[in-house]
This record gives sequence, structure tokens and C-alpha cells, in this order.
Amino acid sequence: MILYKGFADLYTKGPYHFSKRLVKYLPKVFNRFRIRPKKLLDLCCGDGRFAVAMARKSIDVTGVDASPYMLRYARQRARKARVKVNFVRQEMQHLYTQTRFDLVTCWFDSINYLLTKSDLDKTFRNINRVLNDGGVFIFDVNTIYGLSVNWQDNSPCVIQDTDRLFEVHICPPIFKRNIVTLRIVGFIKHARDWRRVVEVHKERAYRLSEIRKSFKKAHFKELDCWESLKSMKKPRRDAGKVFFVLKRT
Repeated sequence: MILYKGFADLYTKGPYHFSKRLVKYLPKVFNRFRIRPKKLLDLCCGDGRFAVAMARKSIDVTGVDASPYMLRYARQRARKARVKVNFVRQEMQHLYTQTRFDLVTCWFDSINYLLTKSDLDKTFRNINRVLNDGGVFIFDVNTIYGLSVNWQDNSPCVIQDTDRLFEVHICPPIFKRNIVTLRIVGFIKHARDWRRVVEVHKERAYRLSEIRKSFKKAHFKELDCWESLKSMKKPRRDAGKVFFVLKRT
């Protein structure tokens, strides 16, 4: 199944403002580590909310995503905002570009979509290759606690419920090999008819030690790890998500 096909229509209309909200916290991160990015690669850029927001700050932005459907909305968003963003269709485990960047970002637990350690290793290596010397990679991941406890406790979860849209997320209580399955069911009204959307997404939760081992092999140095960009606090044992700030060595 191609992910973010029918779901792209729901996603772009939904309350998925996570990555865009991070824009206001990044200056604090930039100041702490003296990051002054001129070129930014937003990996798994989705419908372009974060990429467009950063382009408005006069940063040269490239957005990469595997879904042509999400990229269609991303390009529309950039045109509407009257900013230039170079959007490219690629999978993160096969990322390749001759352009080099000062900063790479990857938000909204996109790394969890890498279901094998091999793909995790490939992705870190690829990101290292596209960074300039001393370049920085910032990303978030859902933790084992987040996927095995928080997702289960909040299932089913109604995301949207309007006269023209309905979206619910269902997470069955099955957690094998640290992989969780999320079933997304939605309905979109077109004229007098309703179109049904069903997608199945899988995420893998990695131990933080596994993630560290993988990015160290790819020649990254960890600058910090927090449970949120806003608080910049060290992750608690029950943290559902963590953020890493890495530097290319």
C-alpha cells in the first residue's frame, strides 16, 4: 500500500501542525549550538508546512518526501506563500543529492517508519553525506513507551469530525518486534457522496541505545537529547518522544 495517498487529503486539512510549531523553538536551539543555516534539507517534509515556514525566513530550503501526493500539496503551499522551495521525491533510506546542507531536519516521528536497523543505518549514512562539515541533523522519534503505551491508551482517537470530514486512528494492542500498526480510517465528502479512505501505517520503536549506535557508526556526534524542544529537558523514562541534535564529524 502506498502511504499518504488518500490520507494526504485528510492530512493537509487536519490539525497536523507539529512540525510548523517547532519553528518558534528552533532559534533557541540555533543559539545554543551556534547554528546559522543557509541551506536546509527538510527530510520527510510532508505537505511542506515546516519547509515553507523556514523558507519565509530567507533560508534556502529543499523538501524531500516519498509521497507524490504529499508533495503535490507542498508545492501548492509554497506557491500560495510565494516562497521558493525545491521539493524532491525520494525515500529517506535512498536519499541522494549533490547539494550539501548546513542543517537537516526530520520531524513527526518519520524515523520510526524505518522498520529495519539496516534502513536506519542507511538513512543516517545518507544524511551524513549530504551535510557540510560541521553540519547539524535534528530529528524526533517516538519511544518504545510512546508507541506501546501512549498510542494504545489513546486508541481509538478521533482526529477530525466535521460536516465534510471524519478521521479516526485505531491502534490494535499488538506490539511485535517493537513494531506497532496504526489503522487510519476517514471519510471525505465530495458533492453529495462520501469517499472512504483507509491506510495502514507501521512504526518501529528503537531503544535509544540502538539509535545512538546507528548514528555513531555514521560519524555523528550527539550534541544533546531532549524530551521536547520547548523544555530542552532530558528524557524521562516515560517520555513518549525524544529529540536528538547531532553534528557531522
